[in-house]
Amino acid sequence: MANTSSASADYTKHAGSPFVRAVRWLHHLVNAVWVFAAYTLIPVFWLCSLLLGWLADLLLWPMLQLIQCSPVYPLIVDFGVEHRGWFLAFTMVPLSFAHSQYSRLYNLYSQAFLATPHLHDARVREVQQQVQSWNAAGRRRLMVTARPPWLSVSLRVETYKNTCEKIRVDLPNILEVNTENVTVRCEPMVNMGQITRHLVPMGYALAVMIEMDDLTVGGLLMGVGVEVSSHIHGFFSETVRACDVVLGDGSLVRCSRTEHADLFHALPWSHGTLGFLVAVDLKIVPIKPYVHITYIPCYSQDELQNKLTKLTHASNAPPLIEATIFSKDTAVIFTGEFSNGPPAGHIGGINDVGHIWKPWFYKHVESFLQHGRGEDWIPLRAYFHRHTRSIFWELPEVIPISVNWWYKYVFGWMGPPRIAYLKLSSAPAIREASVFKHVVQDIVVPLSHLKDAIEIYHDAFEVYPLLFYPVRIYKQPDGLQGALREPLNPRTSPETGSQYEMYFNLGVYGVPPKLKRRESWDAVKEVRRVEKFARDRRGYQLLYTDSFMTRTEFEEMFDHQLYRECRRKYNAIGAFPEIYDKVKSKYCPAEMTKEDA
Repeated sequence: MANTSSASADYTKHAGSPFVRAVRWLHHLVNAVWVFAAYTLIPVFWLCSLLLGWLADLLLWPMLQLIQCSPVYPLIVDFGVEHRGWFLAFTMVPLSFAHSQYSRLYNLYSQAFLATPHLHDARVREVQQQVQSWNAAGRRRLMVTARPPWLSVSLRVETYKNTCEKIRVDLPNILEVNTENVTVRCEPMVNMGQITRHLVPMGYALAVMIEMDDLTVGGLLMGVGVEVSSHIHGFFSETVRACDVVLGDGSLVRCSRTEHADLFHALPWSHGTLGFLVAVDLKIVPIKPYVHITYIPCYSQDELQNKLTKLTHASNAPPLIEATIFSKDTAVIFTGEFSNGPPAGHIGGINDVGHIWKPWFYKHVESFLQHGRGEDWIPLRAYFHRHTRSIFWELPEVIPISVNWWYKYVFGWMGPPRIAYLKLSSAPAIREASVFKHVVQDIVVPLSHLKDAIEIYHDAFEVYPLLFYPVRIYKQPDGLQGALREPLNPRTSPETGSQYEMYFNLGVYGVPPKLKRRESWDAVKEVRRVEKFARDRRGYQLLYTDSFMTRTEFEEMFDHQLYRECRRKYNAIGAFPEIYDKVKSKYCPAEMTKEDA
């Protein structure tokens, strides 16, 4: 790994060497020729589409309608849900691998020749012009980004974009790395894969480095991001120093803790309903080539609660803390520190968990329940992607044959299927059926309620392992608390003087055993129980999951005061959807009384 550099890099100041500019010009010329050729063939495509449409109307759609009306249709859907693993292994895994390799090569090519951070201002003006044109045309439909829903990591069935005005926000560049201010400035479509590939060789990483490559900076700020360093830094949004936003009237504002502070604090959890994000300044931290992991097994809920409380509240808390809960009473805490590797004379200890012959990381962690306390050193990039190979522990559910020893050598070397491809490959009926046959839920509640949370997860889902990240929720300045309510039992950080309360994120992903036993399991009822548990304890639900709260319950969970003020002040009303209308499940029950709930 390169040593930490004191030099900053502002990529917006230059357009590249003459050779780079020539390659870029040639690339755009080829694109223009391709577009021209495509347009000249439009009549041919139009005739072909008419023919195919006629054949579909004549044969395909009537046949599908007959099948949907037949009594065997539910059986077909069930079969598709339960046995799609083989299909995914033979199709989506190779396609995901091919896409990853193509993306890697294209990113190298794009970074070398096509990256145009120097055109950032011009691209922002294009976004502004689209918004201004929408205003001039009469503001007929609400605005959203033009990014296809299947590309998002959220597993919700999303249809709201079908009736909205789609605005192109093509902003995928890293703009500047400032090592003096320890920040990176980037556009919202920059994803975590780009960030790690760019920063790690420079000796830096994001203060809250999210594991999944496809997650974007914009999605993590406007939504939520939590990771192993959140017990120190808080949510991903707490590491944002400033951001630029195009408002509903087409104007551009820069907001920070001191400039347009109300908008700055309202943006997290707003899911793009206050404006279009066009640039973000993020905090970065120096790193080392390895992470030294210490594994601490726990054999009771009390032991887990006590050790986590002690670790997270310690004045010298480890910079990285995570836990995997394997049953009601067993869990393994693993803490990490950046390291240069095992000490001299230490035999072994380096564990590259990214190798295909290695056990999945969660299985490696589970082994310490039998072996007792232990340690190892994981190469940095392998650590950042420790859960990627097994999609945390979802791969055996998605592709059941992946548990066989031969899978890793036949398919496993290609990596897991990308979530976007899993969504794209799911017929609407299968995706909708999976809402009721598969659970993906995350809640955030105070650490003092950990034992209660494990109990209700066990009662509602009985799915293990569970993912645990401790996270600070900070007290914000008066009137600027944002979507998350002010902590009731704050502590004071000795480093910064900020007040916070320690919460934790508990994630559950898998198929409830009741369904495997062919017993009834009411997804809406059980998720609503967990949502109520979170609300009653001043907690929150991560909104990439299926939310079954009514609007009243949603506004009870999340503070809407600052959000509503900013909607009025910054021209968002009538320009962008309300957050609830974007994140609610299509299966959310209608408003009900407390007695009905």
